[in-house]
Formats: sequence, C-alpha cells, structure tokens
Amino acid sequence: DAANRILQGLTLVLWLAATAFLTFFERSPVMDVRYNLLPFQEDSIYNVKSNVLLFIPLVPALCALFSRLKVRTALISCILASLAVELVQLVSHRGICDIDDLLENSLGVLIGAAFLLLIRKLRK
Repeated sequence: DAANRILQGLTLVLWLAATAFLTFFERSPVMDVRYNLLPFQEDSIYNVKSNVLLFIPLVPALCALFSRLKVRTALISCILASLAVELVQLVSHRGICDIDDLLENSLGVLIGAAFLLLIRKLRK
C-alpha cells in the first residue's frame, strides 16, 4: 500500500533526523579529540538504554520500507552506519567516539533483527 510505504519512509527520515540532531548538532565542537576505546568503563544505565532502544527499530523499519532487503544486509548496514556515526564524531570533534556506543547500538540492531525474524516466523 502506497500510503503505508510513505508513512514508513517518513518515520525513517524522522528517526534519521532525530539521531543526527542528538548525535551531532546538539553538541558544540571541541578542540581536543575525545574517544573511548575501552569498553564498559563508565557508561550510565541511561546511556546504555537509550543507545540500545534508539537502534532497535532500525532493521525492521528498513526491511519494511525496502521489501527486497534481507535482514542480514540491513543488520550489517546498520552496524556500519553506527560505526560511521562514531567516526564522524571523532573527526568532527562533536561528541565522543565511544566503543560502548558502537556496542550498544549494535545490540539494539541485533535485538531489532531478532524481533523481526521472530515476527516473520510467527506469521508463517
């Protein structure tokens, strides 16, 4: 249905805009390079939950919008997109390039993919 696909596309665009705003534009650039390459050092439970929750809907949304897209391809693409976000934060000096963010975002992507596969299996 065309109206449903338009709604899905708009939802994805809103998600991308909100994520870009929260990740890049809400923060002012700093002079020094900030990064964390040691996982699980100092992450608050709020940060963990928000990073995981933010990425859960991404794989199902992409697969709904692009019906020929395989879950595995969407999963890998989303994890690479998360990596790209962290690298852009590193070079733009906005935010912190953080291994925890990458791991938490990837966990959200995995949960979303697992949820989508479960729903598809239950529908059969």
